[in-house]
Amino acid sequence: MIALKFEFRRPKDVEEAVRLYGEFQGEAAYLSGGTDLVPRMKLGLEKPKVVIDLKRISPLSTVEDQGEWIRIGALARIFDLKENETIKDYFPALKASLEATSCESLQMRGTIGGNLLQNSRCLFYNQSEFWRRSKGFCLKMGGKSCNAIPGANTCFANYCSDNAPALCTLSAEIEFSGPDGTRRLNLEELYTGRAEKPFKLYPGELLTAIFVPKKKSVGGYEKLRIRGAIDYPLLGVGFSYGNGTGKLTIGAVGPKPHSVEMKQFSQGAIQEAAETLLKQVRPVDNTVVNPEYRKRMVPVLAERLVNKVMEGVK
Repeated sequence: MIALKFEFRRPKDVEEAVRLYGEFQGEAAYLSGGTDLVPRMKLGLEKPKVVIDLKRISPLSTVEDQGEWIRIGALARIFDLKENETIKDYFPALKASLEATSCESLQMRGTIGGNLLQNSRCLFYNQSEFWRRSKGFCLKMGGKSCNAIPGANTCFANYCSDNAPALCTLSAEIEFSGPDGTRRLNLEELYTGRAEKPFKLYPGELLTAIFVPKKKSVGGYEKLRIRGAIDYPLLGVGFSYGNGTGKLTIGAVGPKPHSVEMKQFSQGAIQEAAETLLKQVRPVDNTVVNPEYRKRMVPVLAERLVNKVMEGVK
């Protein structure tokens, strides 16, 4: 049960949503599908004075062919996107990641924008307020050190988006609207690299759309998880290939995805790409499996995925 009292507003357009956010001097939260925000509010991790429900803003839910780009509204539902023929045909890595996201009942509620902007997670953070107070607040809660690695002054929470690694392999761009207008950037520019505050967002900014270059690709997504039916990724690996070039991306280990470009696909080249990614991550003991296992699974999933995708190219 949500004990917190808050106002609930339903703006008609983006401009009204941004204005409402400003009225409450930043003590507001945008609501898309709610599959990340509502559990966080129940745990006391979010305490907004107002929840701004975006679902009445219909342009945020559409998928549009713009010629060189496919524009995906940030409020497009995960379930609808995985059934979209253009995404099936052009972006198989994204489709695979959508299928791997949670379960169908949550896919019908969750949105791709919400999946991209979900907060980073940690066993020592995603707990009740009572639990967290008894343990002592960590860096992500304004404390002075990490609870997963006692004494560390770095947050190791994991960014668990399934769709972000797939979109990174497709060189997707994202668009925000805010008090200072609209800006568009490469998805990989979104991340700060700091898990306690993972996104480069200005106050009041609202994710409006994802743009994916309309280029035919082959690809896929592999996910390490405990429960096959529904789970956050403990490691997510995406790969897309087109026009002689591939891009391999891993996520769910640390605060952001990591990518490597590939132009050779011999077994040695695939192993080298996996090794390059492995050097960029530092799993720690803050999930339901030990860090050494997650680390060892990086090359296993990466090599399996690239081999499977490239076998289909021959």
